Amino acid sequence: MTVYYLVRVLSAFLCLLPRRIAYAMVTVGADITYLAWPRGRNAIRDNMSHVLGVGASPGEIDRLARQSLRNYCCYIVDFLRLARLGQADLERRTFSPGCHHIDRALQEGKGAILVGLHMGNWDLGGAVISSRNYPLNVVVESFAPARLNEFVQRPRIEKGMKVIPMERGVKRMVQTLRCNELLALLIDRPCPGEGVAVRFCNAVTHVPRGAATLALKTGATVLPAASVRLPNNTFLTMIDSHISFQPSGDIKSDIQELTQKIMSALERMVQQYPDQWYMFRPMWQTESA
Repeated sequence: MTVYYLVRVLSAFLCLLPRRIAYAMVTVGADITYLAWPRGRNAIRDNMSHVLGVGASPGEIDRLARQSLRNYCCYIVDFLRLARLGQADLERRTFSPGCHHIDRALQEGKGAILVGLHMGNWDLGGAVISSRNYPLNVVVESFAPARLNEFVQRPRIEKGMKVIPMERGVKRMVQTLRCNELLALLIDRPCPGEGVAVRFCNAVTHVPRGAATLALKTGATVLPAASVRLPNNTFLTMIDSHISFQPSGDIKSDIQELTQKIMSALERMVQQYPDQWYMFRPMWQTESA
């Protein structure tokens, strides 16, 4: 319960401040955390070295790793203030050129899966999509205690998103797609020794199989997506065209191949905006041969 009250106090404090001052304060906090958290710092640097590739200098890796933590802390500020944003604020702060891909997917009548990474500001992107009257369901992680979970999920619900807890939501996810609605989920939780083996940023990692499994089960269209921060603190919500895939009938092989296609599409987004990918634990357990 102590965590709940700390979060409430922090939220109230950051919401009272002008946004630019709140950003400045959490940026300082991010820099202190980066220096005082060697395990996390090493994980972020290792992940960033994979994203940037062989030619990246230690200085560039460190700069972008530090900026990733700063951007995440700014995301927290934005999330805590999400409920206060009206429709005009959402439209002013976001640019969403890819919504026609959603329209085209829903015309197929089998729903669509917006699949992304912990990157940029997925909640703001979701709020904008919901505000345009798309039926958006989001798969979320639950928090303890229950009061904290309610506090975290409430802004999403108030912005029109329908929340599905990942721990017990498979049936609801399938029903959502069969009702020709949108389902948004993030796929970059590393699953060492489990999940699906894919090549991501030139090395092998394991990621959840959920997005591919749902798409194959329901026939839903898969749309890679991300909402990234621009230099002026507005956001670009990127929604790619659908991932073309023809199932072979071998379900294990199909899940692996479709998951690989998804991760390859998302890899391009990460490499374009590396400091907006928030992965603070090791993504790659072993190097590829």
